[in-house]
Amino acid sequence: MPASLSACKKAKTKAEKAAKKAPDPAGLAKIAEGEAFQKEKKLEECLAAYEEALAICKASDVKAAPKAPKAPKAPKADAGGGGAAAAAAADDEPAVDESVSWLKPPSENKVAKACAYEIAEGKNYAINSDEALAANQAATGGRWRTRFPPEPNGYLHLGHAKAMNFVFGVARRGATGGDCILRYDDTNPSAEKQEYIDSINANVRWLGHDPMQVTYSSDVFDKLYAFALQLIRKGSAYVCHQTGAETKASREAIQNAKAAAKEAGTELTDEADLPPACFSPFRGRSVEENLRLFEGMRQGRCAAGECCLRMKMDLGSDIPSMWDTAAYRVIFEAHPHSGDKWCVYPTYDYTHCIVDSLENITHSLCTLEFATRQAPDGSYYWLLDQLGLYKPQTWESSRLNVNYQVMSKRRLNALVTDGHVTGWDDPRLLTLDGLQRRGHTRESINGFCEMVGISRNDGIYITDDKLARSIRVVLDSSAHRRFAVVDPLRVVITNWGALREGKLESKPMRNHPKDEGMGSREVPMGGVVYIEASDFKESDEKGYFGLAPGKQVRLLQSYNITATAVTKRDAASGAPTEIEAEFDPDTSVMPKGKIHWVAEEGAIDAEVRLYDRLFTVPEPQSESDWLKCINPDSLVVKQSKVEAALAPDWDKPGKAYQFQRQGYFCIDKDSTQGKLVINRTTTLRESNTKGK
Repeated sequence: MPASLSACKKAKTKAEKAAKKAPDPAGLAKIAEGEAFQKEKKLEECLAAYEEALAICKASDVKAAPKAPKAPKAPKADAGGGGAAAAAAADDEPAVDESVSWLKPPSENKVAKACAYEIAEGKNYAINSDEALAANQAATGGRWRTRFPPEPNGYLHLGHAKAMNFVFGVARRGATGGDCILRYDDTNPSAEKQEYIDSINANVRWLGHDPMQVTYSSDVFDKLYAFALQLIRKGSAYVCHQTGAETKASREAIQNAKAAAKEAGTELTDEADLPPACFSPFRGRSVEENLRLFEGMRQGRCAAGECCLRMKMDLGSDIPSMWDTAAYRVIFEAHPHSGDKWCVYPTYDYTHCIVDSLENITHSLCTLEFATRQAPDGSYYWLLDQLGLYKPQTWESSRLNVNYQVMSKRRLNALVTDGHVTGWDDPRLLTLDGLQRRGHTRESINGFCEMVGISRNDGIYITDDKLARSIRVVLDSSAHRRFAVVDPLRVVITNWGALREGKLESKPMRNHPKDEGMGSREVPMGGVVYIEASDFKESDEKGYFGLAPGKQVRLLQSYNITATAVTKRDAASGAPTEIEAEFDPDTSVMPKGKIHWVAEEGAIDAEVRLYDRLFTVPEPQSESDWLKCINPDSLVVKQSKVEAALAPDWDKPGKAYQFQRQGYFCIDKDSTQGKLVINRTTTLRESNTKGK
C-alpha cells in the first residue's frame, strides 16, 4: 500500500517524540530529510525517513540535556579564591563567564589570596602594599590581565586548549575588559626546542586566540639574575653543594620530624626546633661566600649538578615548596631563544611568580598541583614578598582528564619516541595537532572546553564521547554529504544492460539534506556498484536490513536491487568479493533496508584510516604497565571506494565530509594527487561500547 500524508504525519510525531528523549544527530538529520521529502510530496521517501529516524533515536544512548537549574547566588571566595563556580546566567553564557563572579576585580587585589585557615603572624605573604597595587592599576589601566604560560618542551594538547579557553576568556570577559599574554616559560634548555615554540604559537592562533603580547621568560634572565643577587645579599638565598640524594634525605628528615611531633600530640612549625639532619650543611654560608660561589656558577666554573642556588625559606612550614626550593642550577646547553649566553638557569618555582609580577598579571590562573605553592604562606607569595614585588591574584582549577587517553607530556613523549604512534600529530592523540589532523575544528574544541567548564574537583574524568559530540554538532551543519564504501563488495547488476543498454545514469543529489544553498552534484549510476561488505549476508536473519540472496534493498536515492548469486570469493577467507544482483526500475516500492553505494565508473580508490580509542582501559595512566593497554585496533586501514567528487580535494587537508551511514571524515595531509588518504573523525553516533 502506497504511503499517505496521514501516515507520514503520524510517523513524524513518533520520530519527534523519540528524538526529544534521545536527540541523536543522525536521527534529527533523518527527520529533517523526511520534512524535505514531505514538502516535495515524495511520500514513500518521507515515510521511510521518519521510520528510520524513529529506529535510530530508539536505539541511541544520546541523552537529552537536563533542564537548566535556577542560578544560585555566587559563592564567597574560599581559601583557593573560589568554591563552586556561580551558575551560568539565564542567557546560557559559556562556562568561562562564571569566572568573573568569583575572581575579584584587579582594583580589589589588596589581599591577593584569601585563606580559610589561620596563618601565623608575619607569614601571610599575599598582601599588596598600596603602592604596588596602584602601580599595577596604572600599568594595566585597570583592565584584567591573564597569561597563558606553556613551557616549550612538547606539543600542546586538549588540556592546554581548556586552559587557553579559560585564561583568554577571563581576560576578554572581565568587567573592565582585559588582555592575555602568551608567555613561554623557557627556563630549561635541556627539554626545550624551537620546534615546540613554533607549534605552540600556531596552536594558539589556530584556536582563534589573539595574545596582547608574546613574551619569553628568557627575555628577563638579566633581571631574574639581579633578583637572585638581591636575595643573597639579604641572606635569603645560599649556594648548596648537597647531592640530589642528600637533599632528598634532608627533606625526609623534615617529614619524619613533623610526623613524630604529630604522633606526640604537638605541632612542629618552628624550624629552630628541627633536628640537624633537616638542614643543608651549607645553609649558614656568609653573604660574601654565596656571592662568590654564585658568580662561579654563572661563569661555568661548576659542573652540572655540582651545586645550586637555594632560597632560604621556612623549613618549619607544612608546605614542602617552602623547604628551601632551588632557584638556579647549572646547565651547559644552548637555549633555543637566548642562545649560549647563560649556563645558569632559573627554576620554574623561582621564575614563574616573578615574571607574573613583572608583566603586571592581575590573575594568575593555574591547575591544582600549584595550590600549595600559591597559598598565602606558600613559596609563590614568599618570593614576591622577599623582593618587594606586586602580587597577582592566584586561582587553581582541576586538570582535564579524558578517559581512554593520556595527556601528560611525559607519557605523550613516550608514545611518540617509542614509535607507538606516528608522531605528535597522530590523530589518535589528544594533542592539538593530532586533533586537527583527525578533523576537529577550532569551533568543536572551543565548544568542548565551554561544555566541560572549570572546576576545582580533581580526578574527574570526562568521557570521550563528549569530544566526539562537539565535532558532530559542528560538522552536521557544515559538512557536505558523500557516498563512500569503506570495505567494498563488488555488485554486478546483471539486467542493467538489457534495461539501460549498459549506459551510465546521472543521479542528482544534494550536498546537504537541510541546506539547499550548499548545492548539489551528479552521482553516476551504472551496471557495477560497490556496497559495504557488511551490508551483504549469505543467509538472511531476523532484524537484518541489508542485502541477502533473494532479498531486496534500496540503494540510497537510487533503485532497489535483489541479490541473485555469489560469483567470487576471497581465496583465504572464503568471504564473498563479488555478487550478482538485479535492479528494479520501479522505485515506488520502498523496502526497509537502505544501503549506500558507489558506482564503479564514478568511484576512485582511497585509503581510509579508521581511528578508535588509543587505550583499552578508561584510565590508562593509573596502570603500572600502561603501554600494554594500547588498543591494537586503534587504527585500522581500509582500501576503499569513494565518490570521484572528492578527488579535487586531495590538497586540502582537514576538508570534512559526512560519508552517508558511516560518519564524519576528512582529507589527510598524506594525500597525493593520485591517492586520497582519508581519516575518520568520528562515527555518526556514540558507540554502543561507551563506558565499557
